[in-house]
Amino acid sequence: MRFLANDTLKFPGYQKPLDPERLRRIADVPLRVYSIDGKTFVQVDLDSMSVPSDEVGSVGMDFRKSFACFSQETRLALTASLLDALDGKRKSSTVRRWLGELSLFGRTISSELSGRRISTITQKMYVWYTSQKQASQIKLLRSALLHMIDIDAPGLENELVDHLKHVAPPKPRSTIEIQNSEPTERPFSMREVQSMLSVLSQLYLSGKFDPQTHLAWRLLISEAMRPSQMRLLKFGDFKLVRDEQGRLQSVLVNVPMVKQAGTSARDYTTAHRLSSALAVAIGDHFDFVSSILGNPPPSDWSLFSVRKGYGSAYELEAKSLNVSNLIKSSRKDLADQMSRGYSPDDFFARRFKHTKLTHLSQKGASKEMLAYAGFQTSTISLGHYVNLTDEAFELYEEQLESAHTLIADAFSGKIVSKDQSTYRDVEHEISDLRLDAPVGACGREPCEALACLACYGCPRFEAFDDGPHRQVEALLVEEQTRARTAGLNESAVNLRSNILVAVRTVIKLIDEKAKNAADKNSACASKN
Repeated sequence: MRFLANDTLKFPGYQKPLDPERLRRIADVPLRVYSIDGKTFVQVDLDSMSVPSDEVGSVGMDFRKSFACFSQETRLALTASLLDALDGKRKSSTVRRWLGELSLFGRTISSELSGRRISTITQKMYVWYTSQKQASQIKLLRSALLHMIDIDAPGLENELVDHLKHVAPPKPRSTIEIQNSEPTERPFSMREVQSMLSVLSQLYLSGKFDPQTHLAWRLLISEAMRPSQMRLLKFGDFKLVRDEQGRLQSVLVNVPMVKQAGTSARDYTTAHRLSSALAVAIGDHFDFVSSILGNPPPSDWSLFSVRKGYGSAYELEAKSLNVSNLIKSSRKDLADQMSRGYSPDDFFARRFKHTKLTHLSQKGASKEMLAYAGFQTSTISLGHYVNLTDEAFELYEEQLESAHTLIADAFSGKIVSKDQSTYRDVEHEISDLRLDAPVGACGREPCEALACLACYGCPRFEAFDDGPHRQVEALLVEEQTRARTAGLNESAVNLRSNILVAVRTVIKLIDEKAKNAADKNSACASKN
């Protein structure tokens, strides 16, 4: 290889040898390290090492290949630093990202040195490299180098050590700045979310989505749960509450808290009560897995454990599949069925979390409530959700409406006469003590969660053409009137406005059906 004479002028000092005494203190490679994620010891292999991970099950690490652009001594120092972090101090996902960023740094600098290997990482290298990177990458590289400093590993120039200790890293762009510049990062409107859920129900009821895929999307859209959290869920984390007849009433779940420093996510869970639609989705998934197994799934099995086998067959494994891949492989189906042009790339976990927390904050939720709803234990990152003014929210909605015009039909069931319903028994009828008669029937197994109001938004709802729907409308209007009289904000007043739209849609459809029947009878009579 031919070296240019001025190569060394760009990063002088890169060949400076390491302090042999400091290198000697860290030179012994441990035989094993203790994984926080897996709560187990892992054999060290510098060429190919698999470490348990809360996020993706396991991560692979190849220290020799990753640090090939560094000298042998510096490679040893970098490896010692990462193994020290991996040994009960840092989660494997963090160490894996450090490894990737340090490797990229080494390859980039070595390329500028015409392929020479790096012995000492200098301040000039660091400043030149980070000037081209985003704040998140700079933070990652900086934290990896700071860990080297913490264990007194050699390989860093003294000027760089001082720089890292005393110069604050650049601040990353705020969520608001990102959303202002990148439309796909902006929260969905509530009408968009309702439309997605309606399409999701159609995909499930048509058989396009199996119960497992349906549940994953429900957890993502309705609960904004991270795919890494879904992957960690086990059947034993759920408690299905049923009545004496065995009908599902509600579902409680212990959700693992990911991204907790020094703690396995399975060791840190919080209890949540899932929404009514999710209770049904959970029940369907339990029944789905039970039908494949021939008995209820073991409590220690992963919730997402169903894999497609040969043809239309399903296979089960105790360990979880990759939920991120499940979402990615099915989001095109969701995008294709939406009523306006969406790209599969529009649907990702972070955006659903922003959507949920933004709308909750608009309704007055505190930071503590937002943290609970977002399945996280810290409120540090939540300030921007609650510090916006009402004017900013109005402007945001105005901008969102100009970009996303969507007509969503709040009622997704069907109108039937009582004797045409799928099930004609009392158990499937949907009623309320405040009403004179049943409003309809459930086309499947009734969940009874939030009945009868929530039923108007369910695709399984079969509204009776002679049901007391105007009474339901009157109850909702009265509820709004009481809220206004009490001086509650507009968000509280309109809390059930979508249900009211659905009820009025049912009334309109029934009136149209009656008018068409009357016109037909009138036409027949005139002919006679």
